[in-house]
Amino acid sequence: MGDFFSSVDFQELLAFAERHTLMVFVFIAVLAGLIYTQVRIMLANIKKLNSNVATAMINHENGVYVDVRPASLFTKGHIAGAVNIVLVDIKQGKLNRIESYKDKPVILVGKDKMDSDCFNAAVSLKKQGYTKVYSLEGGIAQWAMDNLPLSTKN
Repeated sequence: MGDFFSSVDFQELLAFAERHTLMVFVFIAVLAGLIYTQVRIMLANIKKLNSNVATAMINHENGVYVDVRPASLFTKGHIAGAVNIVLVDIKQGKLNRIESYKDKPVILVGKDKMDSDCFNAAVSLKKQGYTKVYSLEGGIAQWAMDNLPLSTKN
C-alpha cells in the first residue's frame, strides 16, 4: 500500500496545486475562516441552554429573555415577557430596558440554532459587563417545536 506521504504522492499533490492554484487558495481561505470561527466560539464561552433550563433560570433567578430578532418577527410571536433588542442596538449600548439585569441571567433568543446575531449579541453583552449571558439553544424555532407558548402581546 505504500507510505501515506510518499515522495510520489507529494509530487502529485504539488502538481495538482500548480494546476489548480485558485481552487487551492479558496480551500485555504475557507479552512482558515472555519478555524477562526471555531476558535472565536470556543473563546467566547457562551453557554447554550435548552428551554427547560432557561425557563427555570428565568423563574428562579429573575432573569430575562432578550429576543434579538427584528421587530417584524418579534411581533409575530415571542416568548412571553421577552424584551426585543436587535444586535445593532446591543452593540451601540442601547440597553436601558435590561440595565437592571447586569448580574442576573440574560438569555438571548435568535431565529434558530444558526443565528449569528444571537452569538454576536452575547459576546457584546459580556464585553459591556453582563455577567450571566446565555443563548437559548435552537432559538425561537426550537421553542416552538417544543410546543411552548408564544405571545403576540408587547
